[in-house]
Order: sequence, then C-alpha cells, then structure tokens
Amino acid sequence: MRLHRFFALLTCAAALSAANESSAAKAETEAPVPRTELAAQVAPGATLRFDFPELTADRKGARAACHVILPAHYVPSKRYPLVAWLGGGEGSNRPEGSFLPAGEFILVGLPYPKGANNPAQANMVGDYARVWEYHRFMLDEVLRVIPNIDRARSVIAGFSNGAHAIDGMLRLSTRPRLTDYFGVFVFAEGGGTGYTSLGALPDLTGKHAYVCWGGAKGSNQSNTRHLPAALEAKGAVVVGSEMAGVGHAFAASEHPKVAAWLEQVALAPAKGKN
Repeated sequence: MRLHRFFALLTCAAALSAANESSAAKAETEAPVPRTELAAQVAPGATLRFDFPELTADRKGARAACHVILPAHYVPSKRYPLVAWLGGGEGSNRPEGSFLPAGEFILVGLPYPKGANNPAQANMVGDYARVWEYHRFMLDEVLRVIPNIDRARSVIAGFSNGAHAIDGMLRLSTRPRLTDYFGVFVFAEGGGTGYTSLGALPDLTGKHAYVCWGGAKGSNQSNTRHLPAALEAKGAVVVGSEMAGVGHAFAASEHPKVAAWLEQVALAPAKGKN
C-alpha cells in the first residue's frame, strides 16, 4: 500500500513538472504583445516583456526578447538607473539584481544573438559588433517605452561571457557606443582576454568600473586581473577585487561588496547635491 502511494506521488509530481514546463514553453511561443502597446503596461512593480520578432533568435534558439522590471514605487516623473544584466554561458533575457544595494532601479536582462561566437571557441560569445547591434536595438526600444532612464547612472554588469561581452563592446568604434548608454560597468570573472581586449578602450573619464575575479583553480584570474589597470588608464574610477578561494563564479560573498561600492561610490550623489 505504501509503495503504491509512493509511486502515485511520483506520478503526480511528474505531471505537475510537465505542466509547468508546458506553461513555460507556451509563454515563449505564444504571440508577443506588440511593443507599441507596452507603454500602457508601465506601472509600479510591473514586469514587461519586450519581444523582437524582427531580430534573429537568441543563443538558446528562442525568440529574441528581454524582460524589464520596474521599481515598486515607480513614477514617470522620476529618473532611474537602468541595470542591464548579461549572463554567463548561453546568457539569459531575465534581469538579475542580487548585487544591487537597496534602492530603486529598472532591471533588464539582455540575451546574446545566436551564432555570435568566438570563431576559435564556440561556447564563448565573440562577435561583439553583432552583440552590440542586438543589445542596442533592444535598449533603444526600452528607452522609447520608458524614457525616464538616467543613462549616466545606468549599470551594465556581466558574468563570464557577459563580462567578456562588456569588454569587447566597450572597444567598438561604432556609434553610439556602450558608454553613451551606461556610466557604470561591472565585470565578474570575464574580460581582459586576448580576444575580448582587441581594440582600444574609449575615454572613460567620469565612468566607474568594478572588476572581480576568482583566486582559485578554474578562474579567469590570469586575464581579468589585468583589466582594472587598462580601464583606469582611460580615466575610469576602478576597483579590482580578487575573490579568495573562488573558481569560475560570481560568488555570493562578492555581491555585498559590489552593492556597497555602487551605493557609496559609483552611484553616490555628487557632493553638493541631495
């Protein structure tokens, strides 16, 4: 009897799991809401999905899209920093804010376009001109729907492939540049490689950067630890941080350090201003 009940529970759990997976798949395949209608959905605490059927599929083969989360007390008359997240590996179109201080931010997750690889390493995002064109199109649409974004105080952060992409996109001469959209850059375990650092960095005067790398085996330490000096040489205010005992990860123990730096340095009100 007990064995029968155990298998019945397993069957039920499997059915629920399949239903959840089916719902998620349906959400990805159902007709997108036209972006012209998204302005009507802008509200405190809202989550908006921007679909881009005219763009190539993302790195996972899904419809190009990005998700945006608005602050709980959002008001159109106030300006907010945008925080763009570039995930590791295959990337994600979901926002990430675990490294942020308390405060009000607009969050967005930016995916990578399918096929934008490093020719010598297929699992590494590498065609940064294509990635920037993809991201810039998405960002322009987000800015059109939510025009009260404070670009100078906006943050772009990435782990692994995400940090590689930020490094690579910073060095593009195509205008508008990444620095026209963001004033703060967070690199976690990426960037500084011979491939991502091709080309010259732009003038970074008035910009801020936080660069962290693992100190243990498997980390990107040998490359990323050189990035702070390169960024600083171009005028950025930079913090370099080694995550002791960490391999290839954006360690949770590093998140409070990034949050404190954002609050006290990169996003701190200018002296003389409230």
